[in-house]
Amino acid sequence: MSDLQAAGWRQRGIALISVLLLLVFILTIVGGLFYRHQIHIQKVTRSLVGEQALLFLLSAEGWAQSVLVADGDNSATDHLGEAWARALPAMPIEGGRISGCVRDLQGLFNINSLAGYSIASWEDEVAAEQLAPVNTTRRTLFRNLLQQLDLDSSDTRIAALVDWLDDDSWLVSADSAEDNEYLLLDPPYRAANQPLVELSELSLVQGFGPRDVVRLQPWVNTVAEEVPININTAPAQVLMALSPLITAEVAQGIGEGRPYGSVSGFYVTLAGLVGQTQQDLQTLLPAELVAVDSSYFSLLADVELAGVRMAYTSVIHRSGGDGARVLSRTLRPIPALADRAGEALAINTLCAQTEEAGASP
Repeated sequence: MSDLQAAGWRQRGIALISVLLLLVFILTIVGGLFYRHQIHIQKVTRSLVGEQALLFLLSAEGWAQSVLVADGDNSATDHLGEAWARALPAMPIEGGRISGCVRDLQGLFNINSLAGYSIASWEDEVAAEQLAPVNTTRRTLFRNLLQQLDLDSSDTRIAALVDWLDDDSWLVSADSAEDNEYLLLDPPYRAANQPLVELSELSLVQGFGPRDVVRLQPWVNTVAEEVPININTAPAQVLMALSPLITAEVAQGIGEGRPYGSVSGFYVTLAGLVGQTQQDLQTLLPAELVAVDSSYFSLLADVELAGVRMAYTSVIHRSGGDGARVLSRTLRPIPALADRAGEALAINTLCAQTEEAGASP
């Protein structure tokens, strides 16, 4: 082969390599454009699905409000045999399904009610209990609930929670915590000195952690107002926390006697179950801690649309003149893996708990 022919072949080879490199470059650009296009389509699709899911959830919320208002107009009590307490089965919607239920928040213990303690009232109660068992208070009620859930029920933890909730910077107990203790942490932060907005904040309080949040979630609420516990809707665990006199058998008897038309009717039933007089019971378990009606409810909804699953929670306040208004809304996606692994407490579990509490005749 002559030098001229060899040079020609080399030129052809260089040209071929150049064309191949150019082709690879073009394919890389096209592939990147196609990938970004697919990502954009997925984002737009998820956004549209999210908006559509939110509309379905808001419709469910409107239904819950109307049912609660109608119930308030027609009944002076609230119990688990009423229309609002019936869980919505999984209902088919275009492209998916929706389910949920309405829970009575006043059937649960209000953690924010612990904010009512002052230094004097805390010290007086602790000192009185060292001499003899005290009557049911917000502190003892919460302690009983912690004990039932196999959680640390020490006064040290409860005092730290009181100081987190109250509006001052004074310690109700020497073992408690305020700004000085939290500022020493890494990262540092201050005590809220206000009611909890959502239960997850509890993990910031000295002595509490994520396990406490998960264990307490089915049995407590974070209503900003101090409200009594509705004995018509309270689950057995909350009923037993009301007093050491209320054992599992007594709680079952209370459930079988529901619904109660008045608080006095509840005391009549309780007196027959524990062998105490109504007057003694009202001393041991003050009437201001219990009620037969409610003002605060929560809608728990679960929607699945186009493969996207979302959990929705809204807090509804029902009052006589203002109807039922929504105080807060929370919408969060449920990852498929997390849902299958059970890392978060499922909405249908909470709804099933409500149904179970209402199953007693």
